[in-house]
Amino acid sequence: MKTETLSEVATRDTEVQRKDVPDSTRIRVWAKAAGRCVLCATYLLDEADSFWHAIPVGQIAHIVGAGSGKNAPRGESDLDANERSFEENLLLLCYRCHKRIDDKVYRDKYTVEFLTQRKQLHERRVREVTDFAILRPTSVVTVSADIRGTAAPVSLSQVAEALRPEGYTGMGDDTRNGAFTLHLPGNSNDGWAWDAHRTELDRLTARVAEAVTAGDIETISVFALAPIPSLVYLGSKLDDKTETRLFRRKRVDDVTAWAWDDETQTPKFDVALISSPTLANEATVIVELTSPVKESRLPSGLTSLPRVIISPTGQVPHPELITTRAALDEFGRAWREALARIENDLPDVRTLHLIASVPAPAAIAMGRYRMRTAQPTMVVYQLTDEGYEAAMEVTE
Repeated sequence: MKTETLSEVATRDTEVQRKDVPDSTRIRVWAKAAGRCVLCATYLLDEADSFWHAIPVGQIAHIVGAGSGKNAPRGESDLDANERSFEENLLLLCYRCHKRIDDKVYRDKYTVEFLTQRKQLHERRVREVTDFAILRPTSVVTVSADIRGTAAPVSLSQVAEALRPEGYTGMGDDTRNGAFTLHLPGNSNDGWAWDAHRTELDRLTARVAEAVTAGDIETISVFALAPIPSLVYLGSKLDDKTETRLFRRKRVDDVTAWAWDDETQTPKFDVALISSPTLANEATVIVELTSPVKESRLPSGLTSLPRVIISPTGQVPHPELITTRAALDEFGRAWREALARIENDLPDVRTLHLIASVPAPAAIAMGRYRMRTAQPTMVVYQLTDEGYEAAMEVTE
């Protein structure tokens, strides 16, 4: 029997033999490279999946060689066979680049250090440039109240369906940066309700403002159905520097109840100013969107004041006037124009008496677009059986 020398045993035992790469590891390497060659960025997932020699376009290559034989490129290493098949030692290459890095002519150029750096750089860039969420997270604010004795809840499934086509997704339960939920107490016929609404809305918006200041909130989505004075006040308390999207409740009960309609012809709005024969520090603003405002229902003290009227151009106000986001944006433009005209043409006015027949998001928009401290105080009126009555003031 032949006796093996010590040197022969050592040589045989220390040679690293190639091990197969698990399929799960191959998938991760392909995914982290986004299907592109780490070196030349060739896209490896198109229709052509092989060259004329039937060699796959994309190949898993080793940084430290798979084996340690004398012909193994970059084979000298302390890594054992298992470690050489780990994800960290593998990179995705096209056929040409794989052939080149293993060619004896170029082995001194494509070192372990060089390939490791290129793999890390490529994978980092993939993570950075693919950071495009299809649905952006948004903090949901829901406000509801009993309207004419009937509860007007906001369904979370309806909220989710409204956010999806807008490119948003809610952030979760009622938390610091997730959802902010409020049901206003009482109803508009209760004398104490308006003060209670103000108090509760102050608390809600203070929580939202705290999260905004801390950087926990990037966008706000508002779903609110409540009396118009409360909605105008809510809008006045929302930060106008934070991206805020308003939603409208349609007269349906299915899952799309809060989703905006597809774009249609966008209505236009007229802004008319009727001056008073005498100077006044008060003015009446009438906004007619969902229905005309009847003169007979106005408080007698408002009829003699200068008046600004916002109404749809060329059509009668009706409940389906604001059904798209574009229509709401166009109304917002008209409202800002009205405030600017008051500031320019009625500079002595310090108080605006707001009579509005509008959908919920338009009421919130009126509060948001009023410039705090720079524009007149607004007294917002609520329609009752006896006519319009002053309900809430917006002073800040």
